[in-house]
Amino acid sequence: MKSKHKYFNSLLLAASLSTAAVTSSVAATEVPLEEDGFEIVAYYGDKLEDRVVVVDVNNMTLKSANATYGTDPYPVDKAGDLDKVYAVTRGSNSMDVIDSQTFEQIGLVELPHYPRSAEAYNAHMRLQLVTGADKPMASLIDIDTDTVIASVGENIVYEANGDYGGSNATGHPFWFSKKRFALIDRPNRTIHVYKVRLKRNGEYKVTELSSIATPTAVHHLMQGERKRIFYALAEGSAQNNYAPLVIKYKMQKGVLTELAQTSLAQDSIEVMGSHHANMHPDGQHMYIGSTEGNLYVLDTETMTIVKTIEVGLGAGHTTFAPDRNLAIVTNHKDTFVSVIDTTTHSLIKNVTVSGAQKNGTILQSHTSLVSPDMNYFYAFATDNGIFFELDLNTLEVSRTLETGGTPLQGVFLCDGQSCSGM
Repeated sequence: MKSKHKYFNSLLLAASLSTAAVTSSVAATEVPLEEDGFEIVAYYGDKLEDRVVVVDVNNMTLKSANATYGTDPYPVDKAGDLDKVYAVTRGSNSMDVIDSQTFEQIGLVELPHYPRSAEAYNAHMRLQLVTGADKPMASLIDIDTDTVIASVGENIVYEANGDYGGSNATGHPFWFSKKRFALIDRPNRTIHVYKVRLKRNGEYKVTELSSIATPTAVHHLMQGERKRIFYALAEGSAQNNYAPLVIKYKMQKGVLTELAQTSLAQDSIEVMGSHHANMHPDGQHMYIGSTEGNLYVLDTETMTIVKTIEVGLGAGHTTFAPDRNLAIVTNHKDTFVSVIDTTTHSLIKNVTVSGAQKNGTILQSHTSLVSPDMNYFYAFATDNGIFFELDLNTLEVSRTLETGGTPLQGVFLCDGQSCSGM
């Protein structure tokens, strides 16, 4: 059955909180769903405890913390428009299928590779694209049957090539259009373009259209303001003397052509490495975090860096609150988030959201959310196992929920009239 839920994924990613930094949390109170209100539930993969953590965001309560069948759950992604989510267990050849109403496991998606991420849904074809963690492969999932209808790429386990960004064999899954998708091959530093079509006999045919080499491994692709313009974030490679860079492409007849590239090199390349980039609400600027602690502001029209903002170590994802002209930067290796004025591209404040590292993982989660009313920012203090709420009026932490474990990445499901259009 189709769900009323709207979902927010992360590639908008977030933050962390510990009792060492916050001595008390606001008690949770029941929040009724008003006519124009909303209810939000967050689903996160917890690799430390091999479970999926489910949080009632409105009431800051733990709804569920069930073990996964597969090992090393990392992201949790919404399964199309259905009342289920996929727990992406990066240590298994499968993904858990979880009922988003009962929070129980209801099946498995068997895969020819370990899954990396599965957030890319094609509503036109009702297909979910999941990329590989151990092999440079991608699989297309029929969301109604939770089965693989096709897989592409090399069925070979690769070692990491030394580029920044770790050992994952692929980048994030991405659809260029209704019928074309990308496979970001990290070990071979290549972007492949594929086309999928449904034949009259009900079978799917997948064809590789083109490929293009990249200077370093690419983390993810982004749609530009114009239909055929796309951007790739290349993570950087100290051993090959490459700083992180943004590459601008044009897609024509299934072929990517490079238009320009911009290096972030303003510091020692040895300490640089870029994890994520996010488009500014104005459609022209891009915010790019780098591990040395800078946020770079790129003008995508001129492909020039127009501002460098000092933020926190491990600067990664940026989450925007457009109605407030604010952006919240996740600093994966630091104890605070950085709040940015998006009109002047300047730092307003660093807000402590995490205590010291104690479990050996990132301090702030990959996934975050700004509430539909633009009043609150939500994320996990991953290493401390604490979900937190940041009040965007006061720019202070307002409530917390301790779950334990290390919830890393997930999805927010929002129910209510205010969720539409987000």
